[in-house]
Amino acid sequence: MTKLAPIAGALVLLSASPALAWEYGPFAAEFSVEIENDTVVDSSDPAIEFSDTYATIEAAITMALGASSSLNLALTFEPIIDATGDRVFEDHGLYAEEFFFAHDFGAGEIILGKFNPAFGIAWDEAPGIFGADFAEDYQLTEQIGGAVLIPFAIGASENVVSVALFNADRSVLSKSLGRRRGPGSLLDGGVGNTSGPDSITITMAGELGATTYSAGVQNLARGAGDTHDQRGAVVGATHTYDLGRPVELLAEMAYFTDFAGTSTAAKYGSVGLAAPFGPVTVSGVYASRKLDGARIDHLATVTGEMELATNVFASLGYRYGREGADKTHTIGTVIAYEF
Repeated sequence: MTKLAPIAGALVLLSASPALAWEYGPFAAEFSVEIENDTVVDSSDPAIEFSDTYATIEAAITMALGASSSLNLALTFEPIIDATGDRVFEDHGLYAEEFFFAHDFGAGEIILGKFNPAFGIAWDEAPGIFGADFAEDYQLTEQIGGAVLIPFAIGASENVVSVALFNADRSVLSKSLGRRRGPGSLLDGGVGNTSGPDSITITMAGELGATTYSAGVQNLARGAGDTHDQRGAVVGATHTYDLGRPVELLAEMAYFTDFAGTSTAAKYGSVGLAAPFGPVTVSGVYASRKLDGARIDHLATVTGEMELATNVFASLGYRYGREGADKTHTIGTVIAYEF
């Protein structure tokens, strides 16, 4: 899934997606719509051989408060719970993924409220329908707190350091309309689910020519029932090669100690490649996931995407996953309206 960016200058603190844009006075908004079907066509576990058709609609709305400040709201409409059988446009809910105040004070920027702290890029940048599936394990979303972003230049390289303090959102903003969820509770446990902003991420990101990079560390405070804080580090990069056609390469590695508040270490790796062939952009991703005491999980995907009409894109993808003892083969299709 793609995510919209209320702060265009935040440089991977929040991810950006092509979308239908709209402006009126102090208000600006971006919208995107995706209709996706995922069908597990074969699995060593027959219970998960089913089809799921669903929508993802995202809106990022910004209201300017003078020249340097703004209020930012990111709304998401999508399934609130995972499918357990064949499903067609069921279990959808609307919720506020982000709602924060931002102020640019010249030498940097601060944000306060509910936001997505920066950590890694593969969860957003890995190409294809299924390319981000493993990296989404360590994506940070829906946190309450604040962040400071300090841009700086090194030669021709534009960079930004972000420091965020936060805890999991348990406010009224964690509720949803339609299929209901939340609010959460401290008793739910989970790293980062604490009574105050006890978790931190520090990320440095930037770009130099055709290369972008991101490197970060985190400490997610233990929640109820956890035995340890989760500590982690991630480094990733993308590069575009001009080989007569633009060929985009992505690579990222992440390592965690005491993953999910346990005494287990976890290692993730993702590599991706995307290149156009005529009207079709073909991409592939290989990713791995290793938790101490468990076998390595493998993910391999391939996707073809083409523009059917102005701002209308269609994708067809294949996913092979070996996760634990299960092997699955999945076919996915997406119709997306973007700008």
